[in-house]
Amino acid sequence: MSVIGEGISHRGLVSEDFHYPFNVTGTVTAADVGKAVTYDTSAARAVKLAGDGDPVIGVLATFEARSIEGTQVGTVALKGGFRLQKAAGTDAIAIGDTVVGSATAGEVGPRRNAADDANEPDHRINVVTAVDGSNIEVLIL
Repeated sequence: MSVIGEGISHRGLVSEDFHYPFNVTGTVTAADVGKAVTYDTSAARAVKLAGDGDPVIGVLATFEARSIEGTQVGTVALKGGFRLQKAAGTDAIAIGDTVVGSATAGEVGPRRNAADDANEPDHRINVVTAVDGSNIEVLIL
């Protein structure tokens, strides 16, 4: 959220209208709340932590391991302003770029072109609005 005297921030500007429940697949814990997620097309109504090159569709807002039922569920914020972590070793991310999943589950890197020699933004998905080291402020549209 923005703090008086520190300028503006898009982080924390989310609409409850765009929070949806999903099944959560893969190895996920409560510590993964706030990380980037993508659709898991191997199961109905499911998401997983965003992996290498996966489109970032939202952020895991809540997580619940229902061990008795043998399932994991969570709420995903599909639109808004979020702070995501840039994975170590990925190419530089700049304001105006689009982020995708990285080899480190739940962390992000820049969307690259087919030749992998330049960043290739797609603002229909998301846009980077601020960069502070490994903290990347992203608007998910």
